Parts: sequence; C-alpha cells; structure tokens
Amino acid sequence: MRLLVLFSSFVLLHSAFAAQPRLLVHYMSWFATKDVSGAWGWHWTMNHFDPEQKKWDDQRKIASHDYPLIGLYDSGDDHALECHALLMKIAGLDGVVIDWYGTSDLNDYAMNHRNTQKFIPWLKKAGLSFAVCYEDQAVKSLKNGEDVKQAQRDLKWAEEHFFADSSYERQDGRPVLLVFGPQHLKRKFDLSSKPLVFGLSHLVKDNGLDGAFAWPPVTGGKSLSAEQWKNELGLVYASKQPFIASAFPGFKDIYQQAGVHASYGSIASRAGLTLSDSLAQAIESMAPLIQIATWNDYGEGTMIEPTRSNGFRHLEKLPRCGNPANLRLPVMLYQLRKRGGDATQLDEASSRMFASKFTEAETILASVSRELGKQIIDGGYHLTTELLYREEPAISAAQNQRCRLDVYAPATKKPFSTVIWFHGGGLTQGERSIPLALRNQGLAVVAANYRLAPGVRSPVYLEDAAAAIAWTLKHIGDFGGDPKRVFVSGHSAGAYLSLMCGLDKRWLAKHGVNADDLAGLIPLSPQVITHFTIRDERGIEETQPIIDDLAPLFHVRKDAPSVLLVTGDREKELMGRYEECAYFWRMMMLAGHKAMTLHELGGFDHGKMPEPAFPLLIRWVEEHSRH
Repeated sequence: MRLLVLFSSFVLLHSAFAAQPRLLVHYMSWFATKDVSGAWGWHWTMNHFDPEQKKWDDQRKIASHDYPLIGLYDSGDDHALECHALLMKIAGLDGVVIDWYGTSDLNDYAMNHRNTQKFIPWLKKAGLSFAVCYEDQAVKSLKNGEDVKQAQRDLKWAEEHFFADSSYERQDGRPVLLVFGPQHLKRKFDLSSKPLVFGLSHLVKDNGLDGAFAWPPVTGGKSLSAEQWKNELGLVYASKQPFIASAFPGFKDIYQQAGVHASYGSIASRAGLTLSDSLAQAIESMAPLIQIATWNDYGEGTMIEPTRSNGFRHLEKLPRCGNPANLRLPVMLYQLRKRGGDATQLDEASSRMFASKFTEAETILASVSRELGKQIIDGGYHLTTELLYREEPAISAAQNQRCRLDVYAPATKKPFSTVIWFHGGGLTQGERSIPLALRNQGLAVVAANYRLAPGVRSPVYLEDAAAAIAWTLKHIGDFGGDPKRVFVSGHSAGAYLSLMCGLDKRWLAKHGVNADDLAGLIPLSPQVITHFTIRDERGIEETQPIIDDLAPLFHVRKDAPSVLLVTGDREKELMGRYEECAYFWRMMMLAGHKAMTLHELGGFDHGKMPEPAFPLLIRWVEEHSRH
C-alpha cells in the first residue's frame, strides 16, 4: 500500500556526504484503537485478527508476530506520540521519515495525514528533524486524470507546509522527499522548492529521480541469509547514483497469515545481529543519510520500537543511544498516564525528560507509581510496578533496566500465597506480565524480568532470577503475603529458571536464602537438560543434549520443594520437551522425592499450553498452601 510520484531529476552533490551520517527512522502513523478512535484500525486487524480477544499473556490478537511494549496504541494519541518522541531522543536518532498518504479522504488517509501533523510538534520538541515518504499508490484508484490532480495537490501541500518547516530534513539546503516507488504515477512534477527525490532502488533508473533509498530486499517469499541481503544492499551502495542507506532489524510479515496476499519473504533478526550488521554496512557505505526500516511496521515485522519480544534491544544498538536504563522511562510515563496517574506530576516528568534531566524525571515517575500502587483494581487488588530487585549498592545500566518486577497482590485478604512468574522467550527475549488467568484468584503474582542473551551469558539470567526470588521472600510480607507460601513458576525459559533456582541451592544461597523454604515449583514446559541457549553460547548444536551443572536434571534430589511439572502434547511440544520432562519426573521419583506431579496436556502445543495449565497451577497452590 505505497504511493509515489516522479519529479524532475537533480544531481546530489558529493559535498553532502559527511563523516557521521544522519540517522533517520521510517515511521507509520496509521494505527487506530477502539478507545481513542472508536474502532480498531486495519493495521491492527487486517480484517482477520480481533484485538478484542486476549491471549493468556494479556496480549490482544493482532496482525503481527510481535507486540508493542506499551500495548496497542493509537497514532493520534498524544500520550503515544510523546512516548515515541522521547524514546527516539534517548536512542540518539536524528530524525524521522513519516510514511505519508497525502491529503485525500480516501480510506484512512485523512487520519494518517492528521496523525502526521500531530506527531511533528513532538519531534520538534525532542530536537528531531522530519521528512515524508510519499505513497503514490494512494491515488491509483482515482480515474480520468484525478490521480494526477490529487498528487499535485498533495505535493503542493507538502511544499507549503512540510518543506517550509525549519525542522524538515534537508541536504545541501534542499528538502529531502522519499517516494515509495514510484509504483503508480509516471508524470514528473516540478516544485519550486526543488526537493531531492529518492525512490526505491530498483525503480529509480527509469523514472528520473535524484537518487535511491535502500529497503529490506525481500522478494518472492524467500528467506534471505545474511550473505544474500548484504550482497543485495551492496549493489545499491556500489552504484553511481546517490542513495540513502538502509538498516533494519529483520523482516517477518504477517500478510499470508492474515489472508492479505503471499508473504514477501523473511530476514531473520538473529537476536539483534541483523540490525547491527545492516547498520555497520550502511555506515561503511558513506551515505549522508541512513534510514532505519522501520520504527513500527508491525505488519512486516521490521520494528525497532520496544516490543514484548525484544524489549529495548534494537534501540540500544543504535550508535548514539544514551543510557540504556533511561529508555524505560518514556514507557513508564505512558503506562502511568494510562493508569490515571497525576497529570501535573507526569507532565513535569515529561518536561524533565525532554530537557534530558532523566534522574529528576525518574524520581517523579517513581512517586506517581507508588501512589497508584495504593489504588484498588480488579475488585480488590493492588498493582505496584517497576520495583528494582537488585539491591546491591552499585548496579549496571542493564540491571537498572531489566532487573525489575511488578507485584499484583490482594488488598484485603491477608496473609496470601504468592506465585513468582518468569516469562519465556528462550533466554533471549520476552517481557514480564501478569498472566490473565492468575488475576483475581486470591493470590499475589510477582512478574519479574531478567537480563537476556546475547547481551549477557550464562549464568547471569540465573543470578537475576535468584535475586528476584530472594527479594520476594524478603519483601512479600510488606504487601501482606506469607513468605512461607511462595511458589516459583514460569513458562519455557522461565520454567527452566524456576527449576534451576529451586533445585540448585547455590543460587539462592548467595542471597542468604534456603531454596527448601520455597513452598513449591510449578514449571510449565521447562527445558530440564542444559538450556539450548546455553549450548548455543558454547557452540554446541541444538540436537546435542547436555546435562551438566546448568541442567535441572543434574540437580535431582529427594529433599527439593514439591513440584508440579506440566508440558504440552508430546507430539506438539518443542523437540523432545515432553520426553526429557518425563525422564526428569522418573529420576526425581527414583531419588526419593515424594511430592512431584507430571501432567501432559493433550492437544496443546508449546505456546498454547499455559492456558489449560493455569487451572492446575491454581488448584495446586491452594492445596499446598493448606500444609
């Protein structure tokens, strides 16, 4: 859904090339939500997915393989735009290229146009420039010359309002205009502002544009290796035409699953390595401008904005990113606004962040969060967020960002049992959340993050998990919980962490805690041999099983806390997952453990098995809390 126009050709002067390129990010302003715009927009649904439906991890069903860290947002919501502009500022971006469909009222283009105008003041407040990428496909449905007339109106409007703005992106004093194509119009338009016009690299030569901009080179539904996409980009960078280089975190579209059309193809993210490699290649090309594709194209899976899978990983990889710990502050601001935090204080925190006074802003945000933690939600619960569980006097920026937890606890029923919940994601991705099925169940839930590979290596994530468990045992009484009724659970990688901390006593012992004091362990589909990410760190093939001191199986013992072990269907689970869990159960029985139960959930795969597992978890916690 792209639009495009051809213009008279100009020559880009070599003097525009600089030692340090300007870093721009491609931005979509097309998202609409029910609470802000009155209905869910096409780019969240693609007429196939229903955001009204929620999965067990509190994620709505949307047209994407990933999910925004701040949740689904509306591109016309000032709170979301504020958050995005602040994140871009902290990440060290220079500007934004906004995907623009012109000024017509076709489809959702008028909304897109309004949202674009609404975002620009926030970008200027953050000290960022802006440019637009015109989508000429927006006029292709118009007949009898109306397509050309509408394109003329669009470009004249852009010239008078966008190009005239002092914050508009320029090269050699001339406004930079991108065209996604051209894919429809072949007519050349002369503009008095003489913009430098860049189109897609494979369409520039025949259309007389000034230069090309690179894009993730997927085509034909193929999966491209790193060598293949680097070669494709290398051809663009080696050409004699001026160009805007490209960087991207990967490509994984949802179009085929949504029934829109066939997939364009895919480029693996490689846990952030694709963004690092494409950035390095772009910088080496000596282009004056680098465009990151994209900030938030969820349909094509090219987002660098914080998501539930990748957190802040991609922003941290940008060459001029500030303190990584500060990246969580705009997200915290957005979430506190949505929870109804004091607007005056939050406005002040926002002002401090735009002024780069992040320590002062964090103090204000923490104060608002504490006050919100006193409010009662869900008919009788408190929610306290962003608690730092690493209590050492000096912690790293990564610890400050990732070593945090949320406490969801009964407001009146005391004392209560507590479930510590560790998210999954292969030890390489994921974000904490309070599972829907564990809410309003008369127990507390502590949802904890931990640092992730490849940013850290084993056993760092184990050390973090143990620190979160120790913090809970020491502090849950402050919320009204019973420290003797603390259960540790999690899904997949989170289940692996829960088992390791409960079986290998050395991790909790570092915090003066005896693992045997835990009321129980409830791992959902854990890896019980040495985790595949740890084996990958060591260069060991995934199909080569290892059982060493970083495997729960290595620590089989009869005096361990009671265990409820749940897996999905053995024929639908991850490779060998049920079988290794069954062997673990058998070895625990042979070791003399008297309180271990194994459940196989027939018909459920790895990702969906937590939903039917939660009732088992709740019943098991109730039964073992009576002891």
